[in-house]
Amino acid sequence: MNKFYSTLAAIAVLTTGNLLAQDVTVLSNSMDATSAFDCSYDVKDADKTILLNGSSATQIFTACTDGKLLEVSLDIKGLNDRGTYTVEVRSMNGEVLDIARFKKEQVLDGKVSLPMQTHVKAGSRYMLNISAEIGYDLNLRAKLGPMGTLTLDGTPYRGQLAGKFGFKNVEASTLSNDSGRASDGSGDDTIIPLNKSANGLCNTEVYKNTGRIASTGETVAQTFTACANGFLNQASVRVQHIDGDFVGRFSVRDSHNNILVAQNISARNVKDGVLVVPMHIKVRKGFTYTIGVKSIRGTRLAIFSNNDIADALGTCSFNGAKLDVNMCFSALIKKNPENDTPSTIIEPTLKVTAFPNPFENELGIRIDGIEEGKVIVQLIDFAGNVLRSDLINIDPDNKVISFDTDDIDEVGFYSLRVVHGDDVTHTTVIKH
Repeated sequence: MNKFYSTLAAIAVLTTGNLLAQDVTVLSNSMDATSAFDCSYDVKDADKTILLNGSSATQIFTACTDGKLLEVSLDIKGLNDRGTYTVEVRSMNGEVLDIARFKKEQVLDGKVSLPMQTHVKAGSRYMLNISAEIGYDLNLRAKLGPMGTLTLDGTPYRGQLAGKFGFKNVEASTLSNDSGRASDGSGDDTIIPLNKSANGLCNTEVYKNTGRIASTGETVAQTFTACANGFLNQASVRVQHIDGDFVGRFSVRDSHNNILVAQNISARNVKDGVLVVPMHIKVRKGFTYTIGVKSIRGTRLAIFSNNDIADALGTCSFNGAKLDVNMCFSALIKKNPENDTPSTIIEPTLKVTAFPNPFENELGIRIDGIEEGKVIVQLIDFAGNVLRSDLINIDPDNKVISFDTDDIDEVGFYSLRVVHGDDVTHTTVIKH
């Protein structure tokens, strides 16, 4: 079978599933010999256009029968002559069940119709993920409607993709691994929540894995609850695969979606299968935070996951669609040494100003908040390599240090770390 057509078909059908749940009046159960499908779903009267360019659309759908998704037809308004577009069918664990690609020559009269062979189970939810590379437009048609099943690059969209999706009954005994779970959770395939308190640290962690979540441009995000008042010193993610030329973005947000940390990452950040990002941000016990990882420039990343929902430590999402798994991650918090009330969290006394920022051949650093004392100043890349380091004596007449950065060729984000006793600050700087 031509996988270009196979995947595309999956797309259409998948989209149908969730549509089924939202508008059963459009669902038809056709059992006569003239129909290729035992149940199908149409989303007509499209009134919106969705532009993808270096982005992706994810549609959640529910299968209407035990069997197969046989055909998907998507309404397309336009696409680039040279573009190749990727369509994935995923379980709600984030596992890829089918993948295919299509080009403009496969689009006829504004539609792309492709055969599929994706096993599905009645009542189970799946995801259809369609992505376009940077520089190659793909205009999908959509119908305005309720929110909850369609996201664009992680942002909820009011409506659903337009197209036709067809399913065929198959005896349940012949179905394969499309129950939407990577494991039954038995044996060692469990989430291990660790709240360690040694040395003034606590660690919230999901370690053991039962599957993986692959991403090529989509954001994989995980929420967690801070185990103490203090500072989040390090966040890490267990990686199953990463391209050698991988580049991406790592972020931490609070419950109001405010960005607390946002920085570039690369394959150099991964050591022994773990993506480690140091930081120093204030957190409060019992408050919810979100770790986000996104690949860019078409590079690929696969993150380990665990599907033991009973022991889940938060929620995991793929491109904004909530999954039935947790990401394998760790959030290491240095606890406030005084007591565990939010009002007494110790704030850094150091005040660091970097100039110019962005910088080119020289970076200046001014240190305030202390009158005198020894201070360590380090410029670090996000793989943890110390590029510059100096020890200076601060006094009222000496609060500025400069680094020659002419030999730092790679543009991007760097961390400026300043240490004074137990007081540590991290400031993000940009090399142009």
